Amino acid sequence: MRKWAALAWLIAAGLIQQRSPAVRTRGGLVRGSLSADGTYHQYLGIPYATVDHTNRFQAPLPPLSWDGIFEATNINTWCPQKVIGSLTIGDADCLRLNVYTPANAKPDQLLPVMAYIHGGCFLHGTGAPYLYGPDFLVKQGIVYVGISYRLSVEGFLCLGIKEAPGNAGLKDQVAALKWIQENIRAFGGDPNKVTLFGESAGATSVAFLLLSPAAKGLIHKGILQSGSPIVPWGLQHDPIKTASTLVKEFGYDTKDPHEIYNILSNKTVSELINAIRYSEHKNLITAETLFVPCIEKDIPGVEPIITKYPMDIIKSNNYTKVPMIFGVNDNEGIYFVSADYGTRVKKVDPTIIYQPLQSDLEFPTELDKNETAKKIIRHYFSSEKDDYVMDMVDYYSDVHFKFPSAIFSEQYEKTSDQPIYYYVFKYNGYINMAKVISNFAGKPGASHADEIFYLFKPHSFPLPHRYLENDMIKRMVTMWTNFAKYSDPTPARSPLLPVRWPASGGSEPTALIIDAQLSTGPIWDRRSLALWNDTYTKYRRKVYGFHKHVNSNIHNTVSSK
Repeated sequence: MRKWAALAWLIAAGLIQQRSPAVRTRGGLVRGSLSADGTYHQYLGIPYATVDHTNRFQAPLPPLSWDGIFEATNINTWCPQKVIGSLTIGDADCLRLNVYTPANAKPDQLLPVMAYIHGGCFLHGTGAPYLYGPDFLVKQGIVYVGISYRLSVEGFLCLGIKEAPGNAGLKDQVAALKWIQENIRAFGGDPNKVTLFGESAGATSVAFLLLSPAAKGLIHKGILQSGSPIVPWGLQHDPIKTASTLVKEFGYDTKDPHEIYNILSNKTVSELINAIRYSEHKNLITAETLFVPCIEKDIPGVEPIITKYPMDIIKSNNYTKVPMIFGVNDNEGIYFVSADYGTRVKKVDPTIIYQPLQSDLEFPTELDKNETAKKIIRHYFSSEKDDYVMDMVDYYSDVHFKFPSAIFSEQYEKTSDQPIYYYVFKYNGYINMAKVISNFAGKPGASHADEIFYLFKPHSFPLPHRYLENDMIKRMVTMWTNFAKYSDPTPARSPLLPVRWPASGGSEPTALIIDAQLSTGPIWDRRSLALWNDTYTKYRRKVYGFHKHVNSNIHNTVSSK
């Protein structure tokens, strides 16, 4: 009796995890553990697909099956990535997912599923609960799935050949969604109510999957937080050049895709990741060498994700149409300006103006390029001041997040008959951690990724001041889970949600403004959209990867005032 009493005390104290019931999947039996507070079951590190040397840069293979019971308690799922200096972490065998289900779920009642694709510019991140602990979401009566997928060169080497066709990381995500369809019912989830959501690169991934025939029927609702498929950093514009730049670091000068493949396939993951170089003031979203999604070449026997430019797919009206949430944070650029410039920008000249621009713009002459720089300076940096850092934040926010989100969402809305909800997150709270680590804590509004900890409870650090934000956490989680349940984030007004979040339509979408108080208002700054619409209409690159596109300008969605 003393032993049993001691065991019960250890379980209650969280020092020993209580096992969850075994669940039968297509691969075999899976057993997880009960959360420390006893509110949900967690199944960690379940293999949903396989990658080895035979398909290193290709679509994943089916998951292996096993005998006996798979103990799903491995929290350490990281796909290979750089962390500090030349230090890399992660295992190539990283195609794992985590499933969480409420402990009080009724066995005869299937719950909506929310599957999350993490951000990190396709370079960093994990589906594990280090940052994305789904405690708040699961307690609202949903089944949650966190997905890890291949990153950087391993996930997005795009050579247009069978050995490396491109978009392996996106194909991992499709494999995870297929796993959900085949297995989630065993965990109490409804395979016909899957909401796919993501932030940054995760939101960009969600958009690509909605545009892809490969994911047809696998997604029933979507949430895009600060991302779209036409963000400048979300698409390789010349994948052979990107790969050729990488092999030069190993002493080779070739643009032959088979030669490049032979060189890179004989390098370790760590060697590939550490060979990627960044120039001054070009990091993450502004870097020249980014291994991210590409427009694939048609290859016999290879199922692609996308073979056309995203806006062409939208205009063709041939894509998955589901209820959607689109949103941005008001000061998205803080995190990236901090990485590129620090906390002060004392001088602005055309050289600085060109640095945030990606290669999705092509200027036929130096005169065109210089005139564009002058227009940008007049719009963002016209007033004399000692510090232009927040003006640079606006510049980054518009070109890398707001304008591409506006164009994509507006064209999506024109061709879809499903409800669409817009938001602007501008809440300045105690757990806006992206802004804090960027040393912009004293600035107003919300940086890129500042909404994350109002939805997730990170398991890697305590955030004790989180308790000061219980109301905002409850509000955000309720709206997101309401959408997963009802396709409507505010089906009824309450003290928590006193403002109705309307589905929007027309050329002037109404957004929910998420601040200390909820309100509604316009989502976009029309003057900024007019500037970028004019710029992209004139200079948008017409050749993407292996494909040449007709001169189909972005629709003139705004008019200058």
